[in-house]
Amino acid sequence: MRAEPVAREAGPTPVALGTVGPAAAAAAVDSAVEEVLDLLGDPLRDVGKGDRVVVKPNMFQRKPGFRTSPELLLALARRASARGAAVFVAERTHVLKEILDGHPLHRYAQVVSFDDRPLRIVQIPGATSLRVPIAVPDLVVDCDYFIGAPQLRTHSSVVLTNAMKNLVGLLPGFTTRIVHMAGVEEALVDLNLLRPQHLVVCDATTVIEGNYPMAGEVREVGLVAASRNAVALDVTMAAVARVEPWELAYLRDAHRRGMGPADLAGVEVRGAEVEDVAFTLRRAPVDLTPPREGIHVHADTACDDCRRWLAAAMNLLHDELLAHPGELTIVSGPVTRLPELRGTVVLVGNALYEHREAGVFLEGCPPRAIQTAGLRYAMGRPVTEQERTQFRVPSRDADHTGRASWPAPEELV
Repeated sequence: MRAEPVAREAGPTPVALGTVGPAAAAAAVDSAVEEVLDLLGDPLRDVGKGDRVVVKPNMFQRKPGFRTSPELLLALARRASARGAAVFVAERTHVLKEILDGHPLHRYAQVVSFDDRPLRIVQIPGATSLRVPIAVPDLVVDCDYFIGAPQLRTHSSVVLTNAMKNLVGLLPGFTTRIVHMAGVEEALVDLNLLRPQHLVVCDATTVIEGNYPMAGEVREVGLVAASRNAVALDVTMAAVARVEPWELAYLRDAHRRGMGPADLAGVEVRGAEVEDVAFTLRRAPVDLTPPREGIHVHADTACDDCRRWLAAAMNLLHDELLAHPGELTIVSGPVTRLPELRGTVVLVGNALYEHREAGVFLEGCPPRAIQTAGLRYAMGRPVTEQERTQFRVPSRDADHTGRASWPAPEELV
């Protein structure tokens, strides 16, 4: 693995912005990719014959539109292959194989699931959250050139997900749970230390907005962006989506660690101007007001990520909360003593581990979207056998007779 993808340039870090027509046909996407790469001075010139090039998209969900454009992946794979490289388009789960089955991309790249690759145990130098050795697929550490190809999305916990958070998908199958257990904001920065990205090409031909990953909607935007620096790209696309970079804790952390600029003052935007292509991305809900009397929410001490997660979960389950006939108490954040607990109880976040016997416990900082099943369980709603593995119930209520049945990895978001 090349330890450093590219030396940090003196002065502002270049980020290229290009536009795509509303149809986003293959030729239009290819032209936009060509444009942004030219604006960066052809970063693929560093790819040589026999190099192993990994392209990492967002492509682990079957829901239409919730993925990086296959045409964008084709454009990147074709160009890297033309330089004599062995190209791999790789993502966790097997969903990308279904989506790309029969696609012309196969002429230029192998489509592989990280779940099928041999694992390497690695220690991340300088990690602040993932401080213990972790298992990652061999391609992640062995490739010669790494290209991130994220889709721009809102996010109910970290506000916005793009270049940096895309690397959470380096972890195969169920092991993405590690990131939430360790604290997602710092952990995703650690993953970017483990696997620096030589090039990032962002797909904003369509974006996901609203209450993602619990729900979310597709919106056509018609943009492609690229940079040799993932932090600079995320700063720029945050501005394009009218999100302030300082709102994103992982960008603040990455800047403190010397990984990229803190704001647009440290970016040289090439091509389209930010103000000309900016749009307001509809964010996930943040209102923690209970939907009715009898739903008691105590989250004053919770971290921002857990508060946002809880607001998004309450929005997702709004109708079920209204229909629940009893009282429900939800607690999030560190407390010395629990508040008065009325009705069934749900404890949200790692900070409440010591009180886990008081109710349904959802671990993580923040929990994952699938763990909203714990709230439904507390309201007496049915959950699948697979969902039941994603939260803890008090020992007195646990059923120890059943055999655990794990969810499909693509559900673990």
